[in-house]
Amino acid sequence: MSDATLKRPGGKPGARRDYTPIVRHAVLIVWALIIMFPIYWMLQTSFKDSGEWVSWPPHWIPHDPTLKNYEQIFTFDVQQAGVAREATEQPFSIWGSLLDSVLICTISSLIALFMGTFLAYAISRFNVGGSRFRHLVLLVRMIPPIVIAIPLLMYYAVLIPFATESVFGARISLFDTRVGMSLLYLTVTLPFVIWMMLSFIDEVPYTLEHAARIMGAGRMYTLRKVVLPLVASGMVVTFLFVFILNWAEFLLALTLTHPDVSTLPVLLNKFQSASEGRLYGPQAAIGTVITIPVVVLGMLIQKHLVKGFSFGMMRR
Repeated sequence: MSDATLKRPGGKPGARRDYTPIVRHAVLIVWALIIMFPIYWMLQTSFKDSGEWVSWPPHWIPHDPTLKNYEQIFTFDVQQAGVAREATEQPFSIWGSLLDSVLICTISSLIALFMGTFLAYAISRFNVGGSRFRHLVLLVRMIPPIVIAIPLLMYYAVLIPFATESVFGARISLFDTRVGMSLLYLTVTLPFVIWMMLSFIDEVPYTLEHAARIMGAGRMYTLRKVVLPLVASGMVVTFLFVFILNWAEFLLALTLTHPDVSTLPVLLNKFQSASEGRLYGPQAAIGTVITIPVVVLGMLIQKHLVKGFSFGMMRR
């Protein structure tokens, strides 16, 4: 064998090719396919007729695609639900749950963004709480939701009504209300807002604020005209992130709502109960409706999440 045969382009004579990048990408592709398969199965199930939901061997692609499942969940006429010939033909309107989810998630996310931005500014500029406070603020998110679910249920359904009736003579309950859920989501997402907004506010040079103060601008005017416009994109990203968290929350909503308020994740769980049975088609359709906003918003903010989660350390 000649020396020319042993030589490889761009390498040393006799050097072996490094297949590590190829193997790494192959593993990542396989793992991505495994992760995406449940989403694909949910999507194609939403277009299947009831006869294909549990067929064996399974139909990987709907043989006779239909929009019946989406017609069932988006119907406005639910008066005939009890007289449908079959359970699979019953209409299950999601409009009420969709309205509940949109209102609760939007209101709680906006208030959390407003409060968290000002708190993050105070921590960043005045070192409120000390140097470690920005990390300690996340301890609220370290508590598993199951730990606080039952205490919150007692607080919402028993303590608050008893206290309001004793003091004001009127029984007020936050259980199964949009206000109660909005306050709860505000509390659990506020640490994330502070955490993410800190990284954006820290990037605003203090010299800009100092120059505005020298020119006679007040603290609130400087914050409103100098700081907030510079972190506007970060505020949008933070709002979308906490909106996704609230949109997908299930355990607390299941514990603290029934039957007046029902978010979309709670409604989705309803399709595996004893009363409705396992209606895989409508369940997959509702799951698709819930997933689409999360996927779209996640794609919009993905490039900003690393900076937000690292407190700007990637910049430094």
